[in-house]
Amino acid sequence: MNQQIRITETGQSSVMRLEAAPEVKRPGRGQVHLRHQAIGVNFVDTLFRSGAFNVPLPLAMGVEGAGEVVAVGEGVTHVQPGDRAAYFFSFGAYSSERLIEAQHLVKLPREIASDTAAATFTKGLTAWMMLFGAHRLQPGETVLVHAAAGGVGSMVARWAKSLGATVIATVGSSDKAGLVRSWGIEHVLDASDPQLADKARALNGGRGVDVVYELVGKTTFAQSVLALRDGGHLVHVGNASGNPLVDKAALAVRGIRYVQPSTGQYVGERQELELASATLFAAMKDGVFGETVPTRYRLQDAVLAHEDIAARRLSGAAILLP
Repeated sequence: MNQQIRITETGQSSVMRLEAAPEVKRPGRGQVHLRHQAIGVNFVDTLFRSGAFNVPLPLAMGVEGAGEVVAVGEGVTHVQPGDRAAYFFSFGAYSSERLIEAQHLVKLPREIASDTAAATFTKGLTAWMMLFGAHRLQPGETVLVHAAAGGVGSMVARWAKSLGATVIATVGSSDKAGLVRSWGIEHVLDASDPQLADKARALNGGRGVDVVYELVGKTTFAQSVLALRDGGHLVHVGNASGNPLVDKAALAVRGIRYVQPSTGQYVGERQELELASATLFAAMKDGVFGETVPTRYRLQDAVLAHEDIAARRLSGAAILLP
């Protein structure tokens, strides 16, 4: 039986309801019938559910998944029945199976498991956007990566190191510091340290870092600005701690390039999506991100997954299993 999770109102995790879903119809032109094998759980899901991001209701929850192609509609050629495929942004992922526009799907290589893809595809494409799109990272640059133990932050930190950058990572606890150091990242700082910027600058000879990847927002933003060299690049992607006050005039005086990019801006076209996916899959095969062991929940336990995210009990990715 096909099941799905929807919300009819925004609010706490309890507004999510597991319900029977209609049988999936034969795919129309440009559509694919996909049977989920794993479903990604992302921080953005909690923002849609809470009402922080305005979305029309009722809403079929979830934006990321991976699974087996059951049937394809007319005009679909890049995936066929029996293929496994993943997608990174299409509402309705919290379900056993679904119809989805084929343009969202990327065929998975044999070596990439569906649970790994569901746990990393959105985060990996976001990391690709940050390292190859919004800022084209160069070997020898020094970067400051906030929330380096989190899903996106961990991929940015490890990928940047593999590309030849000096990585300074920030975390919120000693346990997470030990985890990040175990990946070979030597410079790990406490995100709440009032001397964070001074310590980051000292690690780069007092010059200031070339790039800051800001994933936390309000509580770290001022330190991010202080840590940057004049003419540096501030890539602002996340606001886990709330929206910061941004003095764009002060940034401009120092020649700091400030951007707030979205993944869709860089992989919205098919050619870019294929390029980013191929680069990400190659890095995964090369072991850049180590072994991906996501926290697994049953589909009916999505409420618990959201509660664990809110309480910051997770390190790394989470998935739902239908």
